[in-house]
Amino acid sequence: MQPRFFLRRRFLWSFLPVACVALLGATSLIGAGRTLVPFDDVETLNGRMASKRDFFEDEQVEKLLLSHGIRVRITASGSREAVTGDLTGVDFVFPSGLPTARLTLDQRRGSGQHVYTSRPFVSPIVLATYRPYAEALRGKGIASAQAGDGSLYYDLDMAAFVDLVRSGETWNGIGIERHGARNGNSVLANSPSVCNANSAATYLAMVTYAVDGRVPTTEQEADEAATRIKPLLVRQGLPVPDLLPLYLSQEGRGTAPIVVVYEHQYLSHQVRTRERTGSVDADRVLLYPDAAIQTIPEFISLTPAADRLGDLIRTDADLRRRAMELGFRVLDPDGQHTSSQLSLYLKEKGVPEPSTGEDDTSTPLPDLALIERMIKSIGGCP
Repeated sequence: MQPRFFLRRRFLWSFLPVACVALLGATSLIGAGRTLVPFDDVETLNGRMASKRDFFEDEQVEKLLLSHGIRVRITASGSREAVTGDLTGVDFVFPSGLPTARLTLDQRRGSGQHVYTSRPFVSPIVLATYRPYAEALRGKGIASAQAGDGSLYYDLDMAAFVDLVRSGETWNGIGIERHGARNGNSVLANSPSVCNANSAATYLAMVTYAVDGRVPTTEQEADEAATRIKPLLVRQGLPVPDLLPLYLSQEGRGTAPIVVVYEHQYLSHQVRTRERTGSVDADRVLLYPDAAIQTIPEFISLTPAADRLGDLIRTDADLRRRAMELGFRVLDPDGQHTSSQLSLYLKEKGVPEPSTGEDDTSTPLPDLALIERMIKSIGGCP
């Protein structure tokens, strides 16, 4: 018979690996200033969204939410697709702009269904491109570098750019070879499908304003505007909810050299690149259209269980800080004004700060019913 002290010691050593794993898990949350929540107390919420999944799929955000007893499971889809599809089993949606959000808000309020909204941060629509393309536009007087040669950011004369797109001119035709590249394709900006994505609908509004100098105010004006700009949008829309992966790939330079994205996606890429390599990605740059629209993502809770999540991402200091680190312009808790945190953070990380985008509200949007009418006309959406 083995001595009792040997049995106790063997039991202790068999238990230690399990204890260490549990301790490490607790430490990871306590290190973030949080208290560990028992797994039995964790509630899983189902969300549907496009680019704003960057926030919920971030590892640090996942840990912070877990410390509050929340786990989020995301289904990726374009913002417009997310709110017009079947919402059975969905706890919340997070469309990237107010026009898209209104589709859900109006429908649910009209039918007396549960709905709760929160506005935690904003992110302007921008055109992401590569330096040779930006410099070719600069050579035509259509773009101007915000900080001179070597700038990551350019201001874009949207009306002049749309005129160039309408002309059918190619990149080679405007002299891109002088900047070390060749591309015989027509000049245009690629966006996701207008039927699926808020960014595409917003770009539609920007192009409409650039062409007409105003937004349509009647159904007849909306139909006429859609007819005029349809050729500009149909040939450049891609059936994906997010063009950032293509932009960051090797293929993007030749197949889609200008893409419609959100500012936070680009800034987050530059911060990660700087941390990884010690320098920014000087080849990838942003075009800020002068006909700008500040998109306001709207967290829409569809079930009472998701209401607390909406409040947390708007008010919790750690979650707000992490949103800023992911490139978003964080709103104050009442959802009215952006803070200066992002500017300070970019300086801290050694990433140049864009000089525009903080209060981009110069381009009005058409009435929701009219922009929906234009979207369906241009995209043939159901």
